[in-house]
Amino acid sequence: MCTTLFILYCLRHVILIYWAFLKIKLDNAVFDRGYVPCGRLRKQPILYVYDSDHVEIVWETNCGTTDRQMQLTYHAKEEQPITIGPIEPIVLDRYHTVYRTKIGPIEGREIDYLIHDEQRTLTKGTFQWHKHTQDEPIRIAAMADNQFGMLTFVSLLRQVASKKPHYLLHAGDAIQNYPDLRQWQTDFVAPLTFFGLGQTTPMIYAHGNHDFDGTSRYVYSRSSNWFSFSLAQGAIHFIVLDSNLDWESQDDWLQAELETEAFKQAQFRIVVVHVPPFLEYWDPEAWFNLQQSEWSRFVKDRYVPLFEASGVDVVISGHQHNYERGERNGVQYGIIGGAGGDLDREQVKDWGMYEAKLFDFHFVMIELVNNSLIWETFDLHGQRVDRVVIKK
Repeated sequence: MCTTLFILYCLRHVILIYWAFLKIKLDNAVFDRGYVPCGRLRKQPILYVYDSDHVEIVWETNCGTTDRQMQLTYHAKEEQPITIGPIEPIVLDRYHTVYRTKIGPIEGREIDYLIHDEQRTLTKGTFQWHKHTQDEPIRIAAMADNQFGMLTFVSLLRQVASKKPHYLLHAGDAIQNYPDLRQWQTDFVAPLTFFGLGQTTPMIYAHGNHDFDGTSRYVYSRSSNWFSFSLAQGAIHFIVLDSNLDWESQDDWLQAELETEAFKQAQFRIVVVHVPPFLEYWDPEAWFNLQQSEWSRFVKDRYVPLFEASGVDVVISGHQHNYERGERNGVQYGIIGGAGGDLDREQVKDWGMYEAKLFDFHFVMIELVNNSLIWETFDLHGQRVDRVVIKK
């Protein structure tokens, strides 16, 4: 008996991962077969950073039609509650009805929210917001390209949850096939909410090529293509771009954003864009013969000169399924595409700039503390494999 208990104790983390995997798959199957009564919460809320003052919240119930009016009530501590609603449902089919709304302007440090209809509460949660906070560390967990690697993604998220981040950063390709509703459930939302991250940790999200919606509807992810926001009284400023859109309108927006006082006055300026400007590892056949080397080339040709001239500190990307970090002309570039998709190991280009590499699954913790930006990379087992401190 003691031996069995000892073995179970040693294997507890493995058991947790496989239990999460089985539960997520089973829950999805039960909902898909209509075994759950109408009006139940199918997807827990996911919080998306919308701008410096707003968070977008997305959740789903299991009915194609409902007479109940969905509402969301939120408040900062010691503030009067604000109720939004009724919220218009987005009916995808008889088992998928999505709701989304934005809350804000957010002024408080800690925000409580409640999702409910006229009769009952579906769920509630709390998240932190650091617009005005400058005297304490801010932790951001960053990852990309989990795609179809659900088991790996769940394993990484267990490690991420142990770090207790205030924010998540996802650099795109949350799933493999955008129209597949099952993948959004099992490969993205359910793993995030199983560990309580999606409901409590606002996510900075950049669209990848696999989760790109040509209609710009973006039912399950953030609703707009590019945006910016600031944290810590403007000490850190993010610009999030869409590498799917070789559009003049995005160029014009970016150039205007680089001239704003919010960008110029920030201590640290971070750009997030899915396709890295300096990619090195890919499938050779696709790279050379299928012209995939031309994907999002405008990021390198048009945006990199702007990054260098305007003083961008860090550019974070996914797309390439491994880890690289290096500096070029004063800008740090990090490729963090190791959250579950098949790893890239064949080199198709050598830019001669990356000083750290890892051909394994990983995530990154970015911490703003004492006027420094600390970048630490962890592998699937939670072991630190890279670290750099960026000072201003």
